[in-house]
Amino acid sequence: MTKKIMAMLAVLGAVASAQWAAAQTVALPDLGFKLGDDVATVKAALKTTAETEPMVRNAALPPNFPDPNKGKTILHLRTRGIWAFFGANGNVETIRLDAPFAGNVLGIKLGDDAKKITSKLGNPAKKPFPAFLVMQGYQYALDDSAYATFDVNDDGVQFILVTR
Repeated sequence: MTKKIMAMLAVLGAVASAQWAAAQTVALPDLGFKLGDDVATVKAALKTTAETEPMVRNAALPPNFPDPNKGKTILHLRTRGIWAFFGANGNVETIRLDAPFAGNVLGIKLGDDAKKITSKLGNPAKKPFPAFLVMQGYQYALDDSAYATFDVNDDGVQFILVTR
């Protein structure tokens, strides 16, 4: 059974890696970088000398499971609410924006409510889905290879994820 699960995880990992091959086509205006950019490009866009930090292994995983975070790093600018998650290849796989990020994605800012999102962007690509049980995720196509997901609770958008 364990071998079967590990084989399925390996297949899922290969599919995920293939999805990362296509890069986001346009940098986010309030960031200056995009999915697929390397560490040097992101640091230059953000005008920072902060260093990336290694992603840690999830302690909940059994010791014999392969570490899905092996070789991955994070650049987290805490005072700006910007996270860039880099794959083992050194390119951005995910962008997370949270407080105190003051910019916008597709015209939506942190704190905006669900009504503003749908009035500005229309219906999401998928019906709003639960995000962390207390939020709803509103996902919209950013371009032909990336999505922006606005995670909203009663206080409005709490964070924005840019993913494939």
